Amino acid sequence: MELLDDDKLAHFVRSIVIETKPDREWLNAKQSANYLGVSVVTFREWRRKYKIPSRTIENVTRWKKSDLDAFWKRRGVEGYL
Repeated sequence: MELLDDDKLAHFVRSIVIETKPDREWLNAKQSANYLGVSVVTFREWRRKYKIPSRTIENVTRWKKSDLDAFWKRRGVEGYL
């Protein structure tokens, strides 16, 4: 098994992140806010307050649609459903 140096590891991680983009399962903050039908400011407040699951790789944070759906069903924010 070959060990990867930092550059090869970073390239590998980026390729995995890029591979997830075509299905649009992973969303950035603006896309996540639009998906939930709220402003980016509200989404950022909710992510802190309700600890919405996210993934961060190399300072790039994304939210999975299925996690957002689960949050929506679990929290059922009054006035938004």
